[in-house]
Amino acid sequence: MAGKKISELDELLYENIVNDDLITLVDSSETVPSNINKKVTIAQFNNFLRDKSSVFPISFQESYIDTRAYGLIVDGVENQSRPISNTVSNKTVNLADISSLRFDQYGRVWDITTESQVNNVLLASGTAAGFFKGHIEDEFIAGPGEFDNVNNSNNNSLGGYFNKDTYYYPTDKYATLINYSDGTSDNKFWDHLFSFNYLSYNTTTVDINYSYSDSNTDFQPQPGTANIFIDWKNNTIRGTGSFPYYSSTVGAINFPVVWQNNTIPEGDFIFTGQIQGATNKLSIPKILINGSGRQITGLPIFTIIDSVSNTITNQSIAVNVVITST
Repeated sequence: MAGKKISELDELLYENIVNDDLITLVDSSETVPSNINKKVTIAQFNNFLRDKSSVFPISFQESYIDTRAYGLIVDGVENQSRPISNTVSNKTVNLADISSLRFDQYGRVWDITTESQVNNVLLASGTAAGFFKGHIEDEFIAGPGEFDNVNNSNNNSLGGYFNKDTYYYPTDKYATLINYSDGTSDNKFWDHLFSFNYLSYNTTTVDINYSYSDSNTDFQPQPGTANIFIDWKNNTIRGTGSFPYYSSTVGAINFPVVWQNNTIPEGDFIFTGQIQGATNKLSIPKILINGSGRQITGLPIFTIIDSVSNTITNQSIAVNVVITST
């Protein structure tokens, strides 16, 4: 270096610089004038910039300011690089939802795994009409007084489920207003249960228990159940249940029902359960789903057909529902 100005030195291109190359610095803390010039390696200078200076996190290495993650171990292979995950890039994530963080060799977060959203559980309890759905003229008495309940294919298709238009008070005794775990109470229709969408959830399970709550002693059906699993993420639904029937001639029967693994289409769709031996005894249990809106628009209920009068009964049924979404 002696005898040459800095401008006269040979050029060292960046791609030829290695960590053991030397640069000179003036040591401002040195008290001996002849020792103020010091040498330092490129590696040591980089360590200073990274660990002790305010320049960090900007490094002289191109990969540091690149939009990829470096130095990863992927499937057992070391020193891999990957794009920054879209779960991290330009996203705000609540700390409570984070299950794990993944860092690259420079300490940058490049991927996260989030916990499934905290379970949302809704409980509902009340009585429901087993068949009729629609307008009630006087909501302070049992109703409706008259309606078409002849056992035909059209009416049969309207049985087997309850929805937002189902009234709690179909017959003269033993009706119970509808109450919910979220504080909603004393409802006369089941509209609150079907007012939600599940767009922010991956799965929903629905567990229902039924029991007869009617004053007509000509019918004494046993309790029933339904268990439904909806995979919103993969657009599938399946379920099972036990639906009670009673007549004075055959007594009490519970019919098993299954909804096989079905694909949920866009828009509104009715999923009918598979049931055997219940013709002219029960309306086929049904689940109603709006796929694009991720909404449950109808849930199964037992609807008994009176074979003596060839009518579809509108009995009071106690319904307890638990809906859990994650």
